[in-house]
Amino acid sequence: MKKALILVLVFLVALCPMYILTSVSASDFVVEEGVLLSYTGSGASVSIPDSVYYIADGAFKDNTEITKIDLNPNLQIIGNEAFYGCTSLKEVVGGKNVSYVGAYAFFNTPFFSNNSDKLIAIGSVLLGGSVKSELIVGKEIKMIAPYAFADNAKLKSVKATENLSAIGEGAFYRCSALSDVIVSNELSSVGPLAFFDTAFVNNYDGDFVTIGNGLLLQYKGSSSSVTTPDSVMQIAGGAFYSNTDVTKVIVSDGVTSIGKRAFANCSKLQVVTVPDSLTMIDDEAFARCKSIESFSIPENVSIMGESIFYGCNSLESIIFKNSADIGAGTFVNCSNLSFVKLSGSITSIGDSAFLNCSSLTDLSVTDKVNNIGEDAFKGCDVLTLSCNQLSYAYDYASTNNINAIQCGDANLDGKVNIRDATFIQKYSASLVEMSDLELLRAEVNFDGKINVRDATYIQKLLAGMV
Repeated sequence: MKKALILVLVFLVALCPMYILTSVSASDFVVEEGVLLSYTGSGASVSIPDSVYYIADGAFKDNTEITKIDLNPNLQIIGNEAFYGCTSLKEVVGGKNVSYVGAYAFFNTPFFSNNSDKLIAIGSVLLGGSVKSELIVGKEIKMIAPYAFADNAKLKSVKATENLSAIGEGAFYRCSALSDVIVSNELSSVGPLAFFDTAFVNNYDGDFVTIGNGLLLQYKGSSSSVTTPDSVMQIAGGAFYSNTDVTKVIVSDGVTSIGKRAFANCSKLQVVTVPDSLTMIDDEAFARCKSIESFSIPENVSIMGESIFYGCNSLESIIFKNSADIGAGTFVNCSNLSFVKLSGSITSIGDSAFLNCSSLTDLSVTDKVNNIGEDAFKGCDVLTLSCNQLSYAYDYASTNNINAIQCGDANLDGKVNIRDATFIQKYSASLVEMSDLELLRAEVNFDGKINVRDATYIQKLLAGMV
C-alpha cells in the first residue's frame, strides 16, 4: 500500500492509504497493513480488529446503524471524519493507546453531541467538551484534537502544564475571549488556525507570538523582510499564513520544524533561507507562494509532508540535499520548474509529485529510487530523466513513455563517452565552467559533488566495470 509520508513528530497526521489489497474480515472490514479503510458490515455493535492500528479518514462516515464502537488496545490513530455523521453512535469504549484523532472524527454523533461529561477524551486525546470559562487539561492528555473547542466564545483561559505535546488545527478557532494560555515546554506541535481570532493572539505584545518552548505561533508584523528571533525553535502551522507583506524570510539557526501551511498563500514571498538545523517540513508549508523562484532543502531534513510547494508557479529550481522522500503532490502546478536534482538518499517519488510541471525538462534520479507513484510526471511533456540504464527510474521511464538518458552526459551532446569524463576533469581543475544543466547531467555517483570521481565513474561505465 502506498501511504502518505508519516510525520512522526506530529502524530502521523498525513497518513493516506491508496489501494485495497486484503480484507481481515471479508464480510465486515476492509483492512490493509493495519489500516481499516472501511466497514462493510451491518452490525450495530462493532469491535475493531486487534490488527488495526489506524482507522482511516471517513472509514465509518455516515453509517446510521452503528450504536457502539469497541476500540482495540492496539489502535493509535483515528483519522479525519472517521465516524462523522454516525447518528446512532452513542457509546465508544476502549482505545486506551490512541494518540491522534483527526478533525471532526466524531462530529454529529450522539457520543459527542450528547455526552454529559465535561470533557470527552479517547486515549490521550482530548476531543472537546462543554467547558465554559476555564479549561484545565489533565496530565493524561497529550493532544487536543483539531477544532475541539472552536467557536467557544465563553472560554477565557487554557491551562496545560503537564504532558500536552500537540494542539490540533483550529483547536481554539475563534474563541474570541480566550486571553490566558499556559502550556508546558512539552508542547511541540500546533496546527494552523489553532488560536485564530483569540484575544491571546490579537492582544499579544510584539510581532512574534510565541508559545511553549520557542514555538512561533504567529507573525503579526508588517515588515517585508523578516528574520525569526533566535528564541524560536519551531514554526507552527499557519504562522505566516496568507501574509501579503513579507517578501523575504530568514529562518534563524536552531529551528527544527516548519509546520503545516506555515507560509502558505504568502503571495509576495520571494526568498526563504532555512537553517541546517531544520529536520521537518510539513504539508503545504509553502503552497501557493507564487513568487518563490528557488529553494534549497537542507541535508538534515528527514521528514517532508505532502504538497509542500503546490502551486508555486514561479519556482524554477530546487536542490535536494536531504534524505526525505518526495511526498504526494509536492510540486503540483509548478509550471516554471525546469530542472531538479535529487539527493542520493531519496528512495521514493509520491503520487502526482510533479503533476503539470509543464516546463520540467530535466530530472536527475538516483539508483536508490525504487518507487514512483501514480501520475508522478503527468503533464511533464518535455521531461528527460537522467539516470543509470540499469535503474528502476530508467525502466519506469521506458514503461511510461518518458525520455530517459544515461546520466553522465556532461557536455549535452546526447552521448556518454570519454569526452564527458574529460569535460568533468577540466571542470574539477577550474579550466572550464558548467551550466546548471551540465552540472545536473555530470553527476553520476550522486554524492552531491562534481569532481574526478564522476569522471572515473564514467570511465568505468564505458569499460563495463559498473
